[in-house]
Amino acid sequence: MASANLCDPCSAANKSLTATKYCSDCEERLCTDCAESHRRFKAFKSHHVIDLSSIGSNKLISAKKNCHVHSDMLWDYYCTDHEIVCCRACISNEHRVCQNVLPLELASRDVKKCALFNDVLEDINHLITTLNDLNDNRQSNLQSLEKSKSTVTKRIRAVKSKLLKQIDELERELTVSFSSLQRKHEMEINRKKHEISQVLVNVIENKKEMDFLRDHGSNNHLFIFLRQQVTNIHSAEAKIQQMVSSSQEIEITFDEQKVAKIESLGSLLEFTQPCQVQYKPKKFQQAQMKAERMKRIVGFEKDIELKLKTGVVYNLLCVSVTDNDMLLMTNYSSSDSKLFVYRDCKDFETEITFSSKPRLVGVIPGTGRAVVTLTNEKSIQFINTTTMTKGDKVNVGFTCYGITAGRDRIYVGGKNGTIKILDTNGTILKTMQQGSDYIYFMVYSDLHDHLIVRISGKLFCVKLDGTQVYSMNVSGTTGITRDRQGNIYFGGNDTNNIQRISSDGNNCVKMLNKDNGIKRPYGMCFNNDFTKLFVINNEGKALYVYKCK
Repeated sequence: MASANLCDPCSAANKSLTATKYCSDCEERLCTDCAESHRRFKAFKSHHVIDLSSIGSNKLISAKKNCHVHSDMLWDYYCTDHEIVCCRACISNEHRVCQNVLPLELASRDVKKCALFNDVLEDINHLITTLNDLNDNRQSNLQSLEKSKSTVTKRIRAVKSKLLKQIDELERELTVSFSSLQRKHEMEINRKKHEISQVLVNVIENKKEMDFLRDHGSNNHLFIFLRQQVTNIHSAEAKIQQMVSSSQEIEITFDEQKVAKIESLGSLLEFTQPCQVQYKPKKFQQAQMKAERMKRIVGFEKDIELKLKTGVVYNLLCVSVTDNDMLLMTNYSSSDSKLFVYRDCKDFETEITFSSKPRLVGVIPGTGRAVVTLTNEKSIQFINTTTMTKGDKVNVGFTCYGITAGRDRIYVGGKNGTIKILDTNGTILKTMQQGSDYIYFMVYSDLHDHLIVRISGKLFCVKLDGTQVYSMNVSGTTGITRDRQGNIYFGGNDTNNIQRISSDGNNCVKMLNKDNGIKRPYGMCFNNDFTKLFVINNEGKALYVYKCK
């Protein structure tokens, strides 16, 4: 094999001459003599010979010239009908009837000035720009993580300092309380000691007097004194019994079991959002739009009834699917009020318990987080859908039921027709009023930037400025969801069916009914590729899965 600096033909003849030229057609390095010979031969006159110095440190031309199908044949032709480069064998086998097969030399004429050259060059430049931007973005992310370390450390120390101050204050309060209790009991004990001293003095005096009369007094005098002492003794006994019964052994102790154990100073939350650098080729977008049109849902076929965890009292209200295909279901039962998690939308994974009953759950797309409504606490709480752990709890200031989310906004609905718009950290940005009824379900449509809202007996679509787009009467308060075209699906409590309404609110058709097993449906949602529909059925006691057709 020739060295990278030697002439390939000379090396084949066991000569070692330095190469100065490169023939991209022969894919060989040439010395000065070989390059001259190359130019003299008629067969090689059309070959493209360049100075090796112009290549520099770049790779030699890497375009493959042998046919992928017939590896021993060179690409010599271009079929404009199929827009493909081919060899002579390909023409005989695959392009006999093609009318526009050109020799490669003719097809490639003026290639440096053609639209294809400009398009490929623009695409490559776009790729380079995007990759550089992405690299800069990743570097910026590394720097921001390093900065956040200092910020988070300071906040942790601030929380620690605050807790230590609280502990010092609690210590002072306990010390003051102890002193107060001590003074109270000391006063009571000293009062009792005074009473005891008075009785004791009287008894001792009586004994001294009796001893004196025994030694020096008359019998009459002693007899009278003894008769008097019988009464005095009875009185003293009664007094002593009263003092004994009212006296208590006082001890003040410190009950350490009541000390709250500090299990954590807080939690570290990972907030993710889509990279700001995006690359969406127009051809890819067009292909994606075509694929979506092909996948329009025309009907459903019952698949399975999901096997739920046993030993649970079920009152399922809401179902949602995370970006990593975890199925989330809220159970509003008084005895088992939890969020149940099913892996791959089919197998029980875990459960999450909250401080009160979780009502509805919504996934924040592209963030690895979800959020539930805690109606009794007028709050929402975040969930990390990667680790399935609870995050921050946010008080929204009103009784909340329905919840839905886009990539950068959370929408919470509830009492008195109130809808609050929050950012993905839980900060309230805006409040809308839509009548006075309770808002039970909502779904956000990113295709039109609309909210579809479900109240008792009615479904309506509203813009984010509060303007209503359409409204229709429906049965009950069941859940709603949408497909990739923006069509809205909703259930009927009393009609035992699921209907679909177009995104403009004009066309409404029944998609599922009793014959498909629908009985008093509630929450519903699609999986991520819109191939399955999940429906909470049988008054919240089951989850049915339907295949999309």
